[in-house]
Amino acid sequence: MTRKQTRLTGHRAVNSPQLAQLAHQALSFYQTGRLHECEATCRRMLAIDAEDPNANLIIGILAFGAEQYDDAIRFFRTSIARDRKNADAHANLGLALAAVDQPFEARASLQTAIRLKPSAPEAYVNLANIESKLGYLEKAVPLLAKAVELAPRNIELLLQYGHILMRDNDAEKAAAQFRRVLAIDPADKDANLGLGTAYRNLGNFEEAEKSMRKVAASEEFKSDFVLGLVGLSELSEDEIAKVAAARDNLPETSKERPAYDFALSDIEHKRGNFESAARHLRSANAGKRRSLEYDRSKTEDEFDQTIAVFNADFFAQREGFGCPDETPIFVLGMPRSGTTLTEQILASHPDVYGAGELATLNLLKHKSREYGVPSDSLPEFAGKITRAMAARLGQSYIERVREFERNVRFIVDKMPHNFLRIGLIRLILPNSRIIHCLRDAREVCLSNYRTNFTNEGLAYSYDLDDLIHYYGLYRKIMDHWYSLFGADIIEMDHAKMVKDPEAEIRRLLAACDLEFVPECLEFHKTKRSVQTASVTQVRQPIYDPTKRGWRKYADYLPELHALDKYADPT
Repeated sequence: MTRKQTRLTGHRAVNSPQLAQLAHQALSFYQTGRLHECEATCRRMLAIDAEDPNANLIIGILAFGAEQYDDAIRFFRTSIARDRKNADAHANLGLALAAVDQPFEARASLQTAIRLKPSAPEAYVNLANIESKLGYLEKAVPLLAKAVELAPRNIELLLQYGHILMRDNDAEKAAAQFRRVLAIDPADKDANLGLGTAYRNLGNFEEAEKSMRKVAASEEFKSDFVLGLVGLSELSEDEIAKVAAARDNLPETSKERPAYDFALSDIEHKRGNFESAARHLRSANAGKRRSLEYDRSKTEDEFDQTIAVFNADFFAQREGFGCPDETPIFVLGMPRSGTTLTEQILASHPDVYGAGELATLNLLKHKSREYGVPSDSLPEFAGKITRAMAARLGQSYIERVREFERNVRFIVDKMPHNFLRIGLIRLILPNSRIIHCLRDAREVCLSNYRTNFTNEGLAYSYDLDDLIHYYGLYRKIMDHWYSLFGADIIEMDHAKMVKDPEAEIRRLLAACDLEFVPECLEFHKTKRSVQTASVTQVRQPIYDPTKRGWRKYADYLPELHALDKYADPT
């Protein structure tokens, strides 16, 4: 989300006529971009009064702009000490604290700024950014709504509001914001892209394609939408040539180039040219990986520490811990293993709400600070969770997911990587249900490699050797969880689902204590927003894995054979 620095529209009254005159000059210099003269004037003011609130505020803003955040914080706090009712100082202090990763302190400053000056949209935007970073989308959304109310024709705010609504899984409201932008500027590229994405997530592929083709008509084939368009429709030969030309016109190190290679790979895949598709995949993934880091040793340590802490003795000593609420259903597994499909099936039931991929469990590094445990390590934090803390953490999770829907029995959290947090789930929400999605190791890893994820946390997926390494760690930790909770983990095997959908869906519903309803068999007709890479697949009948798509790439991506040891012999 965009960080918005508070505008200075005036200076605070001071007793000294000389300082008042200098403050007026400094503000004028700042507003006209004469920053060196602005700073010099502030220095003159500070020489007269080192605690002058106007000089400290303005020079703090200059320090912030120069990314000298510690200095900026010091100046803002000095300004506030003299003038505690200066909303601009509180707002900018919040911004600076956020820049040095002090989100709770930043939140308090921005809340104070809003209380003192409720008419400034920037403070609402910045507080929304903080709440979003902390994972409180349900708090960020109304803050941006208020900012938009204060500035209803601000295109940047409308776009930001639309994007956060998309993240909050509310594509219908997001589409309304993008349409508001287009009413102001029909040619706005970001609004057309956002509207196309919203329509796509809602399953309205015809309207999605129309919106994306408006961008194509005015902007040629830019990387930020080419993949979406390729996924929606068949491109003409002329359009494919434009994609290839756009790619070739970029240097190999360009961050935009991978999107074109992913798109060209998908085009070649549909044509059956798997050697060419694989070549584009290698180029696309190598390009993505240049800006991302995957540390094998650090990742192994994280998995090993989790296994070491969450052992049988750990749970024996914590019998009865947690919140007894049974609302959550956690759908987890490797990305591209069928988590979206499983959620879509469950969300087709009237007693279930599908909340999508929630970051809630991963935000305990912030909760740890709230509870006075200064640790970003989940295993370390878990070892210090008391009985009362476990109950509060579980109840906090329930309260947050209930913000999505209060009138259903179950709410699905389908964050795939929660497989790393099953120990935490059993500690704080012992009555929740856990569904583990399974798919052929080679199929799931190839699918990851073919996907241009928006989540930077999936850096391992852009190198086949790293992807295979990560898959091995996933299997290792799942073996550990099965040794502890095997009887309580519900399996959803993709191959079995395809072979006999009705039997598997009935089994899944029964395992979740849900009665069978025919709508679950027609999950692809369910009207709801889907945001993941599987957005188009869940609108179609189940894919048939007997095609063994990975075999088509085996000669060109031979690394996949390293996964043969995990394969089902059938």
